[in-house]
Amino acid sequence: MVILFAISIMVLDTTIVKYIAFSNKEYPTPLYVSIFVVLVILFVIAVIVLLGFVKSKNSQSGLKRGLSLRSTYLIIAVTFLIMLVLTLVDSILAKGDRILSLYTISFSLTAIAIMTSLVYATYTLSHQPSNIRPLSIHNSFIGLPRSELAIYFGPTLDIISILSFVSVWIASAVLMSTYKRRIGKIRYWTITSIPLIYFLFPFEKNVVDIFQSLSVSSPFLYGVLNVIIFSATKQIGALFFSLVFLAASTLVTKREMQKYLLITGIGMAILYGSIEIDTLLYATYPPFGVVTASFIPMGAYLVFTGIIRSARLVAQDSELRREFYNTAKSQLTLLKTVGVAQMEKELIKKYKSMDKRARSIEEDSRFEKDNVKEALHGLVDELDKEKAREMLHDVLTELYAKSRTDRKPGV
Repeated sequence: MVILFAISIMVLDTTIVKYIAFSNKEYPTPLYVSIFVVLVILFVIAVIVLLGFVKSKNSQSGLKRGLSLRSTYLIIAVTFLIMLVLTLVDSILAKGDRILSLYTISFSLTAIAIMTSLVYATYTLSHQPSNIRPLSIHNSFIGLPRSELAIYFGPTLDIISILSFVSVWIASAVLMSTYKRRIGKIRYWTITSIPLIYFLFPFEKNVVDIFQSLSVSSPFLYGVLNVIIFSATKQIGALFFSLVFLAASTLVTKREMQKYLLITGIGMAILYGSIEIDTLLYATYPPFGVVTASFIPMGAYLVFTGIIRSARLVAQDSELRREFYNTAKSQLTLLKTVGVAQMEKELIKKYKSMDKRARSIEEDSRFEKDNVKEALHGLVDELDKEKAREMLHDVLTELYAKSRTDRKPGV
């Protein structure tokens, strides 16, 4: 419900200006302002619900830090994505997983797309009058200034968006491939191809333009049909991307993991459904498109929180890892890979800490017995009981074997 609610707000915010622009009707400015105010109120409600959802699903204080003051800045979204990419790259270097690589590429391209959109919007809007007066939407389109540099931003942003969308679509289709056995390969690939074709079809006018005759003979009909049919290309794709994590949440028994997977799924839907700045560039009064762009930081935050916390949970919970390894469901591959890589990283860090303490004990011959006990207690406190028991058993076994070896020459 939360996903559909947020997507509906985005579609309305980005469609209304395009529809009015291609139609012959013009409505009073107070009506536009009323619609915009309603969209803003719905956005605020969605943000409050999402933040409440995240807060209720997290027991760790690190996830409860405020976001409300930061969520208006696109740079925060880029920061979340960069941190997520760095974490995934670390896992790729450890495991070399192809699905992980596709998600990393997509998140990287998404961060680049957001930065490009920010520069593009800033540059384009800088050519607008400093004070935007209440004008009809048709007049806003007619008086829309164009710059030569802006001509190159559009195609560049389209290419980045297509590459980002295709990479995450491939990863999502592979992770959902277990459903091929239920519905058959042909039906599965037909269904999963619909979001991709739906997203790519509007770009055909740059290559073939099969509807050129219709756009010339009846531009009004062509424009209205184009807006009505293809107004939610990104949102439909984003909904498909979220299904991977929503479906994965039904495959695990641990409630905490289910919650993090739900957070990730909601974040994927919001992030990939909100990267839409076309409406914002028209600089209409009121500023339609702002609400959709304001969802970007929230989506990035949810994706970052969900994936990172899920991976840490996998790294810390041996029963959950065993559950992941015992299931053949491909939806869990991503978190299994990231979680195991995170676990190995933490174990190496703890091993280095133990090794450092052991060396310091060996070098200091005056180390008191009580200090040794205190150091061991401090080390055990950092580990859970099971790990501490295993490590102490290994150490004692090694010491016993060493003592036997030292006694043999004297026998």
